Amino acid sequence: MKIERKIIMAMNDNLAREINMQAVPSPRQHPETQPGNVHIKKTVKRGITHLEVWLISFFGCVVFGLLVANITMAMQLSTTNRTTQDLDQQATDIQVVNENLEQNIQELSRYDRVYKIAKDNGLKMNEEQIRNVSP
Repeated sequence: MKIERKIIMAMNDNLAREINMQAVPSPRQHPETQPGNVHIKKTVKRGITHLEVWLISFFGCVVFGLLVANITMAMQLSTTNRTTQDLDQQATDIQVVNENLEQNIQELSRYDRVYKIAKDNGLKMNEEQIRNVSP
């Protein structure tokens, strides 16, 4: 039995060597290429994706909306400024009218004028009942 074992082990050893010999890779051989037949991989240009189209459209709409809002705000500001200028002009005109009316009041309430009107209408002046009131 010992001899059989040695023979089997020797056979196994030979089998292992054969398997190792088969497992060693042989160097790859490249096919011969002819100089005129070189293949170059063509790059394919791809268009923009749906997501990119959507994003460009979204941001385009946002920019357009901001431009419209800017123009609208500028118009409102211009209208408000014009209204303010008109109100200032009206206030100035009213002040001028008020000053003119005050001058007319001063002219009409002069003492000599009042005295003349009273005399023309036959009124007598009682000096004891006259009081000078000043604002």
